[in-house]
Amino acid sequence: MMDITSNELLSIKGTSSDARTAVFYASAENVHSPGLSCAVSVGDKRKRNEYAVHNGREGSNDSGDAERRNESVQPKISESSGVKFNNFEKLWDEVKFTVCQIWALYDTTDGVPRQYALVRKVSAPSFGIRITYLEPDPDDEKEIQWFEQDLPVSAGKFRLGKSLNTEDRSMFSHVMDWDQGSSTGHLIVSPREGETWAIFKNWDMNWSSEPDAHRNYEYDIVEILSGNTDGAGVSVAILHKAKGFASVFFRMGTGDADTLQIPSHSLYRFSHRVPSIRLTGTEGKGVPKDAYELDQAALPGTAEEKTVPPHLFAEPKQEALCFPCEGRVFQTGQICSFSAYSDNIPYYYRIDKITLVQAFEEKPELRFNVSRLKAKPFAEGVIQWKDKHMHVGCGTFLVTKDKGRSVFTQDDVINQIVPQTSVDGDEYTILPKIGELWVTYRSWTPYLDGEDLEENRVDFDIVEVLDDALDYYKVLALKHAVLYNEDGKEKAFFSAAECRAYDYCISEDGSEVIFTIPKSKMLRFSHQIHASRVTKEVEGEMKELFEVDLGALPYLSE
Repeated sequence: MMDITSNELLSIKGTSSDARTAVFYASAENVHSPGLSCAVSVGDKRKRNEYAVHNGREGSNDSGDAERRNESVQPKISESSGVKFNNFEKLWDEVKFTVCQIWALYDTTDGVPRQYALVRKVSAPSFGIRITYLEPDPDDEKEIQWFEQDLPVSAGKFRLGKSLNTEDRSMFSHVMDWDQGSSTGHLIVSPREGETWAIFKNWDMNWSSEPDAHRNYEYDIVEILSGNTDGAGVSVAILHKAKGFASVFFRMGTGDADTLQIPSHSLYRFSHRVPSIRLTGTEGKGVPKDAYELDQAALPGTAEEKTVPPHLFAEPKQEALCFPCEGRVFQTGQICSFSAYSDNIPYYYRIDKITLVQAFEEKPELRFNVSRLKAKPFAEGVIQWKDKHMHVGCGTFLVTKDKGRSVFTQDDVINQIVPQTSVDGDEYTILPKIGELWVTYRSWTPYLDGEDLEENRVDFDIVEVLDDALDYYKVLALKHAVLYNEDGKEKAFFSAAECRAYDYCISEDGSEVIFTIPKSKMLRFSHQIHASRVTKEVEGEMKELFEVDLGALPYLSE
């Protein structure tokens, strides 16, 4: 059976790891296993005795002979009691083996995932896998001496070594990212930003002169702040084990005393990567914010525990109070559109504070302290307003401090918006979505300005969004059906238009009731309006209509 070679593996220079995986997958499958699936569930991965190291492994070498291998072992489990939040074994069960992945394997030195192997072939449904070990291939004289003294190597240059067939999932820990060497046929493994690693404490490259005096390793656990970009070295922050938790590690501070810069010629100081999951601080009582929960199977022995300082606790998330009012519910943090200026166009605001006010013998009134949303610049290709102060109804918005009016009442609310919110909560994206009703500019041009709005020199239409998937929005024109006065409050009703006169629309729309608006002209959408679907009798026929509050409508041309 022929294997893919190192040169074949690295034949696609300069592509991303995802692209390499896709191409290598096809190449390796053609060589090794035509007709077999190359991605199977790990299933019973990492089954092991939690208190002993199993030093043998059934397998077969390149000639097919069975042999006992001592290079790979099951992990030692750090015997640390305390609160846990994630089941790493269950998480790894969901991982799939794929041809050309690099996996970390547990070694015989201290049972941590310090060996690497390339997946060449995966068999299914009966699990079987063929791997090729990665062997360190240093070219620096001191690194060569280190390797020749059988000291551990987990970062730097590697080449393909011996191959092995196995059915044992428990020898594998996690998938590693890797890069290809410039022109040497090497595979390069290096710590990456956001990962957590163990590094040797009191490390010195000269350990190779007396290797047996330094094999009783001690470790620090670190977070990678920046990778070895352009040979600048790796920036790391020391992590400390949180008292009361099984494997939660956190940064004590952000100063220079808590960070290290490991030069590119000292990458052998890195012992191995420790898989981890970042915590928010809201998982439980006493959890520090921005900490990591580490996989105990990859932790080397025990670590000194430290009490988490109170200033590192995440601030408790206060539950927002809800204020029901006239069929709607308001709470802080909501995005609403308010009628704020003389142009009668609603603008977006975030509600920061709600106050309930009630004068003697008067009905209660809600007052909203708000912050206005300001539109970010659009991506290239979207036609911009020439008037930089012109109202923007869709796009991505940032919260700003409104220098004008900052207090509204419930009577000023036009619509409650549900935007897409960024992870940090500082950006809000509001775009037309399928099923929504929007007010659009009829004869749109980027030269419209605020004076045109104030003087009612702009015509508007109401449309329903039918599709938003491509590089345009497909919309349905609606017509004003009938005006009712129910329960003392006027309502406007709209139905699907049956036709559009040519002089009623701009030439690029055509005269069809369904037309498209290019996303390059998304500023044609003025604002979203709240609407309810109802069935009403119109001229003796029952019709499906959209019911809209009059306050949400600008001046509409007939």
